[in-house]
Amino acid sequence: MEQDVEIPKYIERIKQQYGITNDYALAKKLKVSQPEANWFRRGKKTPNPSVCIRMANLLGKNPIELLIVAQKDRATPDAKNHWAVALSAVDLVMNVPERPRYLPHKVEAIGQELRQLESQMLSYHGTIAHSEATHLMKTVERSIDSMMERWQVWKRDGSLFPNYLLANQDAVKRGVTIRRVFIFDHAQLASQADLADCLQVLNDQRRAGVTVFFAFREELADTLTFQRLIAAYRAQGVTQEINAAIFDDEVLIYSRGYREQPFGLNGSPTAVPMIDRLDITWNPDHLHTLTPTPLFETRYVHPFRGDRSFLTKFQRLIAKSKTRTRVS
Repeated sequence: MEQDVEIPKYIERIKQQYGITNDYALAKKLKVSQPEANWFRRGKKTPNPSVCIRMANLLGKNPIELLIVAQKDRATPDAKNHWAVALSAVDLVMNVPERPRYLPHKVEAIGQELRQLESQMLSYHGTIAHSEATHLMKTVERSIDSMMERWQVWKRDGSLFPNYLLANQDAVKRGVTIRRVFIFDHAQLASQADLADCLQVLNDQRRAGVTVFFAFREELADTLTFQRLIAAYRAQGVTQEINAAIFDDEVLIYSRGYREQPFGLNGSPTAVPMIDRLDITWNPDHLHTLTPTPLFETRYVHPFRGDRSFLTKFQRLIAKSKTRTRVS
């Protein structure tokens, strides 16, 4: 028997299961010639896909297993390890227990992710989107540049607080530099309560070690950098506010949609701001066109140095807006 081949082991199982004692009976069972049956048994030849499927049916196994075993047997020594990994993955998937129900659901989710890899993009929905962003934060090594238009998700009753912010804090402890610019508009800060929420978000970020910046959409919208970035995201089908971050200049995440999730089964439910869909991409073209990094070089992006300086710039924005209104 040839070394490092698996098909002869399956042949022996067929012989034992069906009481086969010679190559003639084996050939009849496999529907091949007697010399071929002899070669299969001795590991001198690898069966073709049709014979592999026939062998799988005789043994009550999934044909994929036999097909991969045959590929492994005929592979070069350097490639055998890859086919062995593939066989292990198939064995794992094919033998997932039905209980607890979490296990088949988990395997199905992994399968969906693997099928998306070819497109160089993964998509997540609902609460899974938030947990996946947290997992990604654990892999960053050097830097994160981030922009946030839908800043409400960072409020203390928002979906990114506190888990994702704590993951940010842990990354900073590891030496990761995180820059995050929050983009506000006048209408979002019309009330004192909204303004207080905004300042709390900015201060929470700073407490977590994030280097915080802010900008006002009314000013930023005049810059070519912001206009190009908006156009790039619109080309990707993003129609709402942009929340995006690039990790180590090699992975980019961005939100495609948001929703208000009611929390509470008793009394009046509280609306929790959530990201409804999150896309993760490592496509080089996307990294180039969708990165928020160029925003930090624009004149209208300001470092957050405390409530007073923020309020001063906000009051100037209001005054400028009133002046424009009178002139028009």
